[in-house]
Amino acid sequence: IGPLKLHTYGLFLAMAFLLSLYLIQWDSKRSGLDAQKVVDLTFWTLLAGIIGSRVLHILMFPEEYSWSDPIGWIALWNGGLVYQGGLIGGITFCYIFMRKKKMDVWRTADVVLPYLPLAHAVGRLGCFFGYGCCYGKATDSPLGVCFPRIPADISQPATGSPAYVDYFGHLGRQLWSPPVHPTQLYEFFGLLGVFFLLLYLRKHWHPYKGFVFASYLVCYGVLRFFIEIFRGDHNPTRFAGLSDQQVFSILFALAGVGLFLIMRRRPSLRTA
Repeated sequence: IGPLKLHTYGLFLAMAFLLSLYLIQWDSKRSGLDAQKVVDLTFWTLLAGIIGSRVLHILMFPEEYSWSDPIGWIALWNGGLVYQGGLIGGITFCYIFMRKKKMDVWRTADVVLPYLPLAHAVGRLGCFFGYGCCYGKATDSPLGVCFPRIPADISQPATGSPAYVDYFGHLGRQLWSPPVHPTQLYEFFGLLGVFFLLLYLRKHWHPYKGFVFASYLVCYGVLRFFIEIFRGDHNPTRFAGLSDQQVFSILFALAGVGLFLIMRRRPSLRTA
């Protein structure tokens, strides 16, 4: 738009945040929470989550960063976020913020958490439509998606569509990558399923406060573990054939199960 350039990835991240913020504010009022405190919590948690996501990406892919290109360290419009880092950073900040503001930690978590996978799902569309990061392995399945060469001028080095660059290199003469699993869309639909499941559990089966948070950790851990089976973007693998992301997923799921067991033993958290 004139000199203004909107990056699809960043646009979808903004849409994800605004959508979840609106729904969290509405649900907080409906649930009798201090909506302004919850909105403040959500805003600052976004920043903490982005920082955590970026830091973990730097730790996992240090070869993509250089002190000679300081802008590259903060160029979020080019991607480079690892969700588990954001989850750890966001949860840590949330706990500190809620304790400081004397908010009911577990009750607030139950209101806010269902909208986290919803926002994450919208963000995954940004991965897919932006330039195809987080792509899957090559496949003959009819679900396979080909990502384009960027730029289309084959006299210029290919600089976008990671799936294309990975398979054909920077000087490939083809215009499209081979078909790959659209893992971004797999995760989009999986996260939507988690979102609706959490809402259903909160309404129809909510035995104690914090139940939604524990359920989210288990559901997302299991979902991401299986999505990683189809990923083809070379996530680091260091543990008995498991990618780093799969190890994180196992730890999240185990943390959720551990919370289930702990909360069941705390009468003060039981709900009617």
